[in-house]
Order: sequence, then structure tokens, then C-alpha cells
Amino acid sequence: MTIRIQQARVEDSAAIANVHVSSWLAAYDNIVPASVLKAQSVEKQEAFWRKTLNHRCDNVFVAFAPSNEVVGWVSFGPSRKNTATGEIYAIYIRPDYFRTGIGRSLWEAVCPRLEATGFSSVIALVITENRAARKFYESIGFILVPDSGSTFTWEGERIADVCYEYHFDT
Repeated sequence: MTIRIQQARVEDSAAIANVHVSSWLAAYDNIVPASVLKAQSVEKQEAFWRKTLNHRCDNVFVAFAPSNEVVGWVSFGPSRKNTATGEIYAIYIRPDYFRTGIGRSLWEAVCPRLEATGFSSVIALVITENRAARKFYESIGFILVPDSGSTFTWEGERIADVCYEYHFDT
């Protein structure tokens, strides 16, 4: 399957929102409280993405299937923890395209961009119980940062996460 990856455009907002919510519902079922999942809406996400992409598109890439449908996306930039480090803020894939290599292709598209920015490493925060995401990051060379567990609040619920890190060869 040939996947085309390009920088996101404002016109992609609805498709990105659809992937975002459908992926959340599939990936986080039985991982995060049902109240968190019920609070997700395509309409809210589309408004968020339209505003975000109107402001800045260069740190969001989308993956298109041969049918020209958006089937995944990645957002990235400076780490929210340490601006000397890059961060993958999110990679989401449409559930019917899980485990098809699209996540890896998105990573391969943004990796040179992050390295060219001057980051020596990139982090990704992953919900602790999300075994599939953890396996994904490990499969592309990220390493679990020891003692990196923390929690964050999502829709009023406390969620545990861990940090993975990828070091560029120097």
C-alpha cells in the first residue's frame, strides 16, 4: 500500500478530527475511564484542529491512503518539558489502518525534521496502560525513560503516563 504523507492543511481539519476521535475510542477503550471517551466529539476536535492549523501547520503531517482519505496524522515540535528536546505530541491512525506501517511512515517523515531542528533527542508521553502504543514506540527505537511515570488530568480524570525517548545518532 502506497501512503502519501504531507504537511497538514486547514482543509484537513475534519478528516484529522475524525481520525483523532475514532482512534481515541478504539485505542483507549478499557484503558481510560468511559467518561473521558464519552466526552470526545468530532465537532470539538474539528474546531480545535481548524484553529490550530489556521495558526500553524508546519508541525502536523497527515497520511493519505491511495483512496486519498486521511488515515493518520502526527503532531510534533519542541518538548513541553524541555525545549532543547523534540517531542511527538501525538500519532493517531484510523482504526482500520492500525498496524499497517502508517505510524512508522509518519515517524520516518518527521524524524529528519526534528533532527534538522537541532534536537539531540525526541520524547513521547504514552498512557501507561496503552501497551500497543508502547510497543509501537519501542519498535521504532524509543527507549522507556526510567522512573518517568507521572499523571495528568484528562476530562477531570487522573491518567498515568510514562516517557519514551529516542536519541539521534551523534
